[in-house]
Amino acid sequence: MKLALIGKSIEHSLSPQIYKDIIAKDIVYDLLDVPSSASLPSLHELSLRYDGVNVTSPYKRHYFSSVIVDLPEVVELGAINTISFTKKGWFGTNTDLIAVLSTLQRYQKEFPKLHLIILGSGVMGTLTSIIAKKLNVRFTVLDRASGLTGNFNLRPFHLADSQNIIINACTRDFVFEGDLDETSIFWDYNYKLLPHQNTLPSKVKTYLDGQEMLLIQAQAAAQFWSQNNH
Repeated sequence: MKLALIGKSIEHSLSPQIYKDIIAKDIVYDLLDVPSSASLPSLHELSLRYDGVNVTSPYKRHYFSSVIVDLPEVVELGAINTISFTKKGWFGTNTDLIAVLSTLQRYQKEFPKLHLIILGSGVMGTLTSIIAKKLNVRFTVLDRASGLTGNFNLRPFHLADSQNIIINACTRDFVFEGDLDETSIFWDYNYKLLPHQNTLPSKVKTYLDGQEMLLIQAQAAAQFWSQNNH
């Protein structure tokens, strides 16, 4: 099986090892580090080389209109992170949805009320808002238009009657060093972000690193490729 990850500045990616652990040690998993959308390979080019690809920031919207998408939530989002090349066509989905949905459902079982403070309004922030609406979970979105910076004070946005979950949906160059409530949960969509790993666990109730989400995404992608190739 031949697979690849398409993104920008992805040399840190753990995906090659994760997919080899999940699928098979002998699979090919290339990292295609593309500096700009103008340099992205076409789906036709990719289909000649790979059985499937993952797509990460900042290109999750690029191939959306060129693939078959079934899930209504993915259609609403307008962004994909997994593509399967088959004889029946090119199929796309977004396994980020599956990972975020399953994690928030777990927290819903644990806490009577949730409130999400979503940092960022890009693809991942929008995806999280869609899932929050689906689960009927209250949420607040903070982005640059809201004045969001690394030193932002989040305390005024906490709700006293809920378990507040701060979700960092920003890119890896965003480092949060502002004020937050120690009873909150900080869920970092990025993984192994050392500035956060080194400081945030002692400041919040729980610090959730993005590695768990990455594993759920990978398992869902492997299942997607398997289903579409049978």
